[in-house]
Amino acid sequence: MESAITDNEIDFSKANKRPQILAALAAAFSAFVMGTTFGWSSPVQPQLQQNSTLNTVVDQNSTWYIDLDDDQMSWVGSLINIGASVGAICGGYLMDRFGRVFVLMAVSIPFFTGWLFIVLAVDPLMLYVGRLLGGLAAGICCAVAPCYIGEISIPDIRGTVGYFFSTNIGLGILFTQILGLGLDWRFISGVCAITPLVLFALLYFVPESPYFLVKNNKIDKAAKSLQWLRGNLFNVEAELAQIKSRVIEDKTQQLNLRDFLRPWAYKPILIGIAVMVFQQFSGLNAALFYSVEILQVAGSNLDALVSAVVVIITLLIGNFLGAVVVGRLGRRPLFMISEAIACLSMCVLGSYFYILTNDPEAAKPLAWLPLTSLIVFISGIGMGLGPLPWIISSEVLPAKIRGQGSSIAALANFGLSFIVTKTFIDIQRAVTPAGAFWFYGGFCLLGILFALFLLPETKDKTSEQIEAFFVTPNHNVE
Repeated sequence: MESAITDNEIDFSKANKRPQILAALAAAFSAFVMGTTFGWSSPVQPQLQQNSTLNTVVDQNSTWYIDLDDDQMSWVGSLINIGASVGAICGGYLMDRFGRVFVLMAVSIPFFTGWLFIVLAVDPLMLYVGRLLGGLAAGICCAVAPCYIGEISIPDIRGTVGYFFSTNIGLGILFTQILGLGLDWRFISGVCAITPLVLFALLYFVPESPYFLVKNNKIDKAAKSLQWLRGNLFNVEAELAQIKSRVIEDKTQQLNLRDFLRPWAYKPILIGIAVMVFQQFSGLNAALFYSVEILQVAGSNLDALVSAVVVIITLLIGNFLGAVVVGRLGRRPLFMISEAIACLSMCVLGSYFYILTNDPEAAKPLAWLPLTSLIVFISGIGMGLGPLPWIISSEVLPAKIRGQGSSIAALANFGLSFIVTKTFIDIQRAVTPAGAFWFYGGFCLLGILFALFLLPETKDKTSEQIEAFFVTPNHNVE
């Protein structure tokens, strides 16, 4: 059997990048829909608890009147993580069984149905069902979309288009935050219900992953998919032969549970889980969900919804900067830089709250510090720690276990997100706000050491080179 063709032997210089970018944007729009789902609860919370002047239904005798207590509101906010965890588990199997694009189109159904339940809600139970359905679809998207984007992209733009996913999450959150500045919660939900329909329409014109098509013996369709993605001037024969070789190699050994005990499988899965751990324990979700409270405790007079919009815009600016430099710096250096910025910001924020607790008068001249630290922290996270775990986990996973591995990484992310969000207040109570931020800063320091000694560089690397890192002793991917 002839040796498999590597990416280094394929001339990608004639490949048209525009179709790949368009396909990646279409797939990444699923993250926009997901962002609207995750961002919805924050701006509508005052209305759902009848603490806002934006409510259009204030008659308690009306069928459409809803007034949630704190416990009910916490369920509305947290049930999405439970649904997302289930979706993450299912996502890998579904995309390997039915295809990446088909599954991303299909999630439009639970997304839309979930919004429909929310728009027509007459009691908390309907809100719960809507949030669970939205979370289920979001979890599937997190397992499928980054995988598809990685599979269709040529090596030199893979890092940049990988940022589309996280950027669209931020845009979706920002979309709902802006709507929340002046609209009734049902109208906001109705507008958000349109986004799954847009997702379905965009993906209708996008080809399926060539790897999935070859794996299912649809060679002609795979060739057409590659030609669409690479443009008419690109000869797809060499890349198609490479994909065939990879599929044959994957099929020579039937996947079984023992494979997950072998270095080529468990090491990349552990890397995928580890980057999610360091993302969540950087304090990202704690800062996003509790940014308003952080600023209020620090004495800021910014409106709550305006504060949330400022935070998300800052995150998007960081995303943009990361997308620009990731192709030049590489994943590992950018991961370390992002961790260093997050570490410094958390330590400074912790120091401010320590001073505020012990000497309030000394803290008054430093009133500008919390907002500055939060902005620096969020922009640093947006530049690296936010998007890179999704990019890295999709790149390091071998094709043979990509479905299962993507599900495990996504499940780890949502599970950890739930834990961090739920425990932030408890950690503050146990070790004071200063101790909580120092705790996250310590994890960021561990993240730098992890990236320095254990994280492989995947920039411009072929699949074979990345897999070799996990198989060959003392082999390093620089």
